[in-house]
Amino acid sequence: MKWLVIACLAGTLVSAAWRICRPGRPAACELPPRDCVGDDCGDLVQMLPAVGPGYVDDFEIYEDSSVWSTSYLRRELMMLVKYAAARVACDAAEWRTGNGAPIGLGDGSDVDGNTPGTAYGKPRHPRTTHEHGYDIDIAYYQRAKDNRIQPVCPTGDGVDAYRCVKPPDTLDAKRTALFIGTLFESDRVRIVGVDGKVAKPVLDQIRRLCASGMLSADACARIKLGYETELTGKHWYYGHHNHLHVSLER
Repeated sequence: MKWLVIACLAGTLVSAAWRICRPGRPAACELPPRDCVGDDCGDLVQMLPAVGPGYVDDFEIYEDSSVWSTSYLRRELMMLVKYAAARVACDAAEWRTGNGAPIGLGDGSDVDGNTPGTAYGKPRHPRTTHEHGYDIDIAYYQRAKDNRIQPVCPTGDGVDAYRCVKPPDTLDAKRTALFIGTLFESDRVRIVGVDGKVAKPVLDQIRRLCASGMLSADACARIKLGYETELTGKHWYYGHHNHLHVSLER
């Protein structure tokens, strides 16, 4: 979700440099800083650059300037997302479980820290979410042609149920698990929400990555997935068939 056309050119250069720097992990692949240190970690900042190692900020047609961008995050969340995306791009480079493409980033907050859509009088997320840069929607890693925000499962026969009605068929569960587990290296992450039918394959892969030591013991102990397999009013049942939701502690 970004308005910078020039970002595509910048992303090409970044991607090329990244390929050069990662002939083999752990010797190569310098990851960006994970944790924010200083007095500006709570500052609301735009997700820039729009394309970087392992990620691309999905463009929405109305986001034609920084004023209308809905990709504003707390600085600490921006840094953590960049770190996790870069780690997956590096450590999972040789995996054959998915397409290996950059992960697509979705809604954060708007420039004023409001829920995206508020400026139009139609907030497109539940009340109190996506405010002040504490939350971001991110695509799942996939076995489709790319990792943009799109359903990873059947969503109904002719009528969109806005949820997975059958198990996911294009989900790259292993990369998604590595991404989520890496986010929980930070104790600032409160929860990551997913679709109810996405949860099982992702949790299975998280257990494997924890057992292998690829995810740290601290991260494994902190991992908390939000999901619903039936409607219970926790706001995970609908709308997460095409993305996961990351939320920081307040």
